[in-house]
Order: sequence, then C-alpha cells, then structure tokens
Amino acid sequence: MNKEVAREVIRAAFRSGAELQKLLGLLKERCSPEDYKDYARQVTTAIDDIDAALLDRVLAQFPELRDEILAHQARAGH
Repeated sequence: MNKEVAREVIRAAFRSGAELQKLLGLLKERCSPEDYKDYARQVTTAIDDIDAALLDRVLAQFPELRDEILAHQARAGH
C-alpha cells in the first residue's frame, strides 16, 4: 500500500464512523431507552472495530499520517 491509498483508507474509516454516529441520534429518537442502550453499545463496538481493523493498521505502516489526522481534526474543530 502506498501513502495515498492509506489516506483513502483513513477517510473511509472516518466516514463510516461518522455515519454510525449519526445513526445514534435516530436510534435515540425512535427506540426505547433499552433498545437504544443496546444499539449504542453495538455502534460503539463497530466504530472501535473499524479503528482497529483499518486505522491502527494503516497508522502502524504510516505513523506520520497521525499528524495529518490531528491537524485536520484541529482545523475542523473535532
């Protein structure tokens, strides 16, 4: 994998996580508190799994991309 492909993997991982986080709002509005709690736990697990499967692996190969991520998050206010 080259660095540009690694950046695409990172972007895809963050998009996936963002979509799952948006889903939490819908689930909170439309599910019972008990169902929401169960789904929220699973969504969190899914986001953690994406991070471990994709981000951790890419950043192990290209640790310098961590600084790019942090700089982007700072600019975006995340």
